[in-house]
Amino acid sequence: MDLLTIRRYESSDKQKIKDLYKLASVNSEIGYRSGPWEADFDDIEGHFLKDGEFLVGLINDEIVVMGGYRKVSGVVGQIRRMRTHPGHRRKGYAQQIIKKLEETAKRNQIKELRLKTSTQQKMAQNFYEKNGYAKMTTDKKEYYEEGGGKTFEVIWYKKELS
Repeated sequence: MDLLTIRRYESSDKQKIKDLYKLASVNSEIGYRSGPWEADFDDIEGHFLKDGEFLVGLINDEIVVMGGYRKVSGVVGQIRRMRTHPGHRRKGYAQQIIKKLEETAKRNQIKELRLKTSTQQKMAQNFYEKNGYAKMTTDKKEYYEEGGGKTFEVIWYKKELS
């Protein structure tokens, strides 16, 4: 297995993380559609680095995994943009990113991390559950409504950080 180098996002990574997001999404259970839900990619510094973190993992100078979190209230953060290059899945790279994000969140007084995925994304559900995230109960169903008339039911997860 190649050695993964993890570092903080740099502005020169912008196009590379957009490309990784698209490639990883095309090769997922829900596919890829562009839209306004991608606006945070144009301001990673403002969306993540101001009150959170955004990390990239590199193999031989290629970004193969990424993820971030941002503070959403008091002591709660939200993980977003977890993606792994399809050719580098099941190697433990995403697990390394999520653990680093959790460590950083704890240092920043975040007590709980939340995230969302969809019912169609079984691989993501398994990954989050394996890493100690539990499904949250919600009062009403929530949906991603994306282009092409596709609708995806949202599942929220949370993890208490100790």
